[in-house]
Amino acid sequence: MQDRPIESAPARALDSLTYPADPRRPPARPCLSIPDKHMNLTALGWKDFFLRSVESSPDADLVPARVFRHDRQSYTVHDGERLRSASLLGKLLYDEHDPASLPTVGDWTLVQPFDDQAIIHDVLPRRTAFYRKEAGARTRRQVLAANIDVVFIVSALDNEFNVRRLERYLVQAAGSGALPVIILNKADLHADATRFRSDVERVAPDVDIVDVSALENTNIESVRRYFEEGITVAFLGSSGVGKSTLVNRLVGEEIQATGTVREDDSRGRHTTTRREMLLVPGGGLVVDTPGLRELQLWADEESLGAVFSDIEQLALTCRFSDCAHDSEPDCAVRVAVDRGKLDVDRLESYNKLKRELAWLDSKQDEVAMLKARRRDKEFGKLMKRINRHNPK
Repeated sequence: MQDRPIESAPARALDSLTYPADPRRPPARPCLSIPDKHMNLTALGWKDFFLRSVESSPDADLVPARVFRHDRQSYTVHDGERLRSASLLGKLLYDEHDPASLPTVGDWTLVQPFDDQAIIHDVLPRRTAFYRKEAGARTRRQVLAANIDVVFIVSALDNEFNVRRLERYLVQAAGSGALPVIILNKADLHADATRFRSDVERVAPDVDIVDVSALENTNIESVRRYFEEGITVAFLGSSGVGKSTLVNRLVGEEIQATGTVREDDSRGRHTTTRREMLLVPGGGLVVDTPGLRELQLWADEESLGAVFSDIEQLALTCRFSDCAHDSEPDCAVRVAVDRGKLDVDRLESYNKLKRELAWLDSKQDEVAMLKARRRDKEFGKLMKRINRHNPK
C-alpha cells in the first residue's frame, strides 16, 4: 500500500484550466504563525528526497511549494518566498482517480506562482504519509497528513483513555514511515499517572511516552524537544484529547480554537475543522488535524506485526502454522494467556485488527477485479468500433 509517484496525464485541453474557487467562501486567511516572507526551504521541511522530482520537471517556470492549509478546494502554499493562495490545475484534478493522491497538508507541490496566487501543477512523491480508510462503505484510502517525520498520538487521561484505541493508532502509524510518540495529556487530573503509563508501556514498549498537561502548561518542554528545523510533527487523536491546546502551547499563540468536553463521557467537539500546518518558534512544523471519531485501518500485516510482535513471536512456536489461537492444541499464544504472560484483551484486539485487515485486503482485491473487468469491457467496445470501421 505504498504511495506511488503521481503523474499528470498529458491532457492538453485542460492544461490551462484551474478548479474555480467557491465564490461563497472568502480567500484563505494568512497563517498567523507563518511569516509571509522569504524562508529557507529547509525550514519548511525540504529534503533531498524531493530534489530528483524537481530536477526532472520539464517546466522551468515551476517552483516547489509546500501545502500549509487545505480546506475543501482551497489551498495555501509557501514557496520559500511567500504564502500564496493556490488552486489546482484542471488536469491534476480531473485526471486523478484516487482522491488521496491530490494535495493535502504537508505535501510538496510544483506550482506556477504569480502575485500572491499560485497554480498547483503537480504533487511530488511522498516520503511518508498517514492514511486511514475512508469512512463509510467505500474501500478507499484517505490521507490525513503527508511528509511527516513524527506523529504524536494523543490520548487524554480521562474517560477517553483506551489502550485498545492506542493499539489501532500504532498499527496505522507503523505503516506511515513516521516515528510514533504517545502523548498522555491531562496528567493534571491525577496525582499519580503511573498506572496509565504502565498500561501504555505494556502495549508499546519501544515507543516514547510523554505525560503532559496542556491546560497547566506542564512538561511541554518534553514535547518541544522533538521539534527542530525542518522536522514536521502531526498531532492525531480523538476529539477532546487536547490537541489544539497543545498546539497553542507549542506555537506560543492562541492559533487553534479550543472547546469544552462533556463530563459524562469525555467526548469533545471538533474545534479543529481543517488540517493546517504551523511553524513552531525555534524550528519545526506542526500539523493539527480534526479529531477522529473513528480510525478505520488502512495498513498491512507487516504493520500489525510490528505493533503485536510479542504475539507473533509466540505464534512461531504454535503446533500449526495457521493457528487461530482459539482452541487448537499446543497453541503457544493460548498457553501464554493461561499463564498470565499475555493479556487476553490484547489477544482479542490483535485478532480483531487482523480480521479487519483481512477484510480490507479482500475488498481491495474485489475493487481491483471490478476495475480490470471494466477496462476489458471498454477495450472490447473499442476493438468492435475499430473492426466496424475497418472491415477486412
